[in-house]
Amino acid sequence: MKKSEELLLEILKRFKANGLAQVSGLNAFGYVRETPKSVYVTREKGKDTLISHKRLLMGIEAYQSNPSLYEQGPAALREFGITHVTSPIYAMLHLLSKKEFTN
Repeated sequence: MKKSEELLLEILKRFKANGLAQVSGLNAFGYVRETPKSVYVTREKGKDTLISHKRLLMGIEAYQSNPSLYEQGPAALREFGITHVTSPIYAMLHLLSKKEFTN
């Protein structure tokens, strides 16, 4: 299994290259810029938002420990301490396939 930090770097690479993270039927989030410990995203409904790498790593580790969360929607991330930014994190996590979290 890949380390969570490696998956984080791959997510950020794909997000920057695509310029967008979106799960079908849900809001899209655009890439704005990165800092050493976070990424800024645009929201369809709202202001640009800072997403810390720490919170993305929490989501990655949640998916690694329970791959079925991949299909459960953004709200499932709340039980892992991710609040207020569940939708953009969910969209960014889905830049990887479910299989990539378990290999």
